[in-house]
Amino acid sequence: MITGKNMQIFERDFLNENRYFYILNNELQTHLVKHIVAIRPSKPLLNGPKRQHFLPKFYIEGFTRDGMVAVFDRELNQIRVQHPVNTCVIGHFYTMEDAAGRRRFELEQLLSEYETKASGAIKKLVAMGEINADERSDLAIFVAFAALRTPDIIDSLKAFNSGTIRDICMQTFSDVEEVKMRMRGEPDAPSSEEDLEIEARELVEYAQSGQYEVTTSHLWAVSMAFKMAFIIAPIFAGRDWAILHRNNDKKSFVTTDAPVMLTTVAPRQNSFWGIGFGNADALVLFPLTESCILTMCGSEGELRHCTAGSEQMRHINIALADGCQRFVVGRDEALVRSLADHLCLAKKKWQPKMQRK
Repeated sequence: MITGKNMQIFERDFLNENRYFYILNNELQTHLVKHIVAIRPSKPLLNGPKRQHFLPKFYIEGFTRDGMVAVFDRELNQIRVQHPVNTCVIGHFYTMEDAAGRRRFELEQLLSEYETKASGAIKKLVAMGEINADERSDLAIFVAFAALRTPDIIDSLKAFNSGTIRDICMQTFSDVEEVKMRMRGEPDAPSSEEDLEIEARELVEYAQSGQYEVTTSHLWAVSMAFKMAFIIAPIFAGRDWAILHRNNDKKSFVTTDAPVMLTTVAPRQNSFWGIGFGNADALVLFPLTESCILTMCGSEGELRHCTAGSEQMRHINIALADGCQRFVVGRDEALVRSLADHLCLAKKKWQPKMQRK
């Protein structure tokens, strides 16, 4: 059994060998705080809402009937009809903590500002209108945030990062002779070769057993998600946009707690790298309201409005619901229920969006 002393050696050596992971974590958080502070007033924003929507309240209101939405909860296997204010909300999900240990609300404020900007652009597009370059840019940023600000992506980043560190840990401590070489000469290393062999072997066995937990900071994952959003927003702004409007008021689009769907224009073979927002053949879909959905592909920056038939809407709704983490949200309770039943969502376990091969 590994001793407390050996555990300290394990942690110390792993940190030394893989310090770039932790430097990266700190740099991302520092970069994010500096970026937000640079565009905020100099006075720290120390007050803000505890209840923070990862799907904005105004956005959820676009999928209501009589002020209410139908929400399927795959974890509880139930549908609730509820107010948007109580939908897709988590306490302090975007609250940062500064070096002085103070809660900071700059992130929540930033999201709120782009929600306000996007709201006007969405109203114009729903009415089959045009938007100017600034409105397009603001909406692209809003969609980028929508793609990456959710628990679906934050949890995926945590799982991916923790799994990667675990893999590197197992590789770092895989060979007894290499571990002995690393330990030899350290002040607290055993003096005899026999004891060195025993401790090195225990370290390798412990690393390979996997009987330990690697956790990733929530703030790190949020920082990474926002950094990614800043990168993909210009890509979204430069795509061709098509707004698909329903042709029947009795039909509606749904949204989910993972509202931005990434796929390809045409089917293609799976590859190691999968599909990314920057791929030339990427197709991005984002429901704007229950009446229309934004699709993005190509590279000409055009905007057009077109109509989606009932069958096309059904296919889109199925694909959106299939990608949810926990919640499917819609105007029509019967529609939400039929999607959940069709996909057997309650019987499927959520899988992180980012998978290690």
